[in-house]
Amino acid sequence: MTTEARPSKTDAARPRRPLHDWLANVDRRVIFIAVAVATALPLIFPLNLPIKTSREARAYYDEIERLQPGDEMIFVFDYEPDLMAELDPMSIATLRHAFRKDIQVIALTDYPGGPGIAERILGEVAAEYGKTHGTDYVFLGYNPDYSATMLRMGESIQATFPTDHYHTPSSELPLLQEADRYAEVELLATVTGSALAEYWVIFAGGSYGQRIIAGNTAIQAVLIYPYFQTGQLSGFLGGLKGAAEYEKLIGTEGAGLRGMDAQSMAHLLIVCFIILGNIGFVLQRRYQRRLEREQDGGAKREQGDGVKR
Repeated sequence: MTTEARPSKTDAARPRRPLHDWLANVDRRVIFIAVAVATALPLIFPLNLPIKTSREARAYYDEIERLQPGDEMIFVFDYEPDLMAELDPMSIATLRHAFRKDIQVIALTDYPGGPGIAERILGEVAAEYGKTHGTDYVFLGYNPDYSATMLRMGESIQATFPTDHYHTPSSELPLLQEADRYAEVELLATVTGSALAEYWVIFAGGSYGQRIIAGNTAIQAVLIYPYFQTGQLSGFLGGLKGAAEYEKLIGTEGAGLRGMDAQSMAHLLIVCFIILGNIGFVLQRRYQRRLEREQDGGAKREQGDGVKR
């Protein structure tokens, strides 16, 4: 003998939640988890989404590509740890491109929090290509007065930095014997999230005619673009997308390309949530109008019954 399960009074009394209510009131925890998954999965399993190369990124690439083995380039780490996620991919890709072409790099920073970033990235990329500090690249360290540093380097890099970051006299660094001022350096690259790219254009470019390229945060790229249009800046990268475009050009799969996959999936998920929310809003409006019509119809019937009586 079998017994049928009967719904309890509590279940019978509880109304079914309408679809529009689900769509218009998604639990925030569901959204947080969905965004976390959409961001994490492409980092673990790259999607290799197609990326169109911009004119600015192409110009940045071309400026380094035209350099010959043995040419010198100044590279400036003009950012601190708060911008590492967005700007590290640019720095790594630029140094890989330079070292791959046997370009000698003179590195420095205008931020007190920059030396740690510079040492880590320079050490990692130099090890990949078997480069030696002092001959293939140097790290001069940090100078507190950025405007004076930019101007004095046009006269003498050794006078501006009497010693490098490791307290070695600049006069003993073979690389600085060949390149001691802007006139002896083919290109300057700065990666920054502030207006320092503009100051490099003004002081190094305007005063000494130094060719300059820049990597910038996405929000800073809008302010940098006019300098590219006027030719004062020879090329620039804007945000993580710019880093991904550059990595594609040099043929490496770095954090820029992986980050763009994650960013694109997160943006797509947010757009889907917006669409679902709007669908829920439309359904909710229709549901409310139907209830209003039913209430109006019921009121009219009650009025008609009263007249008949």
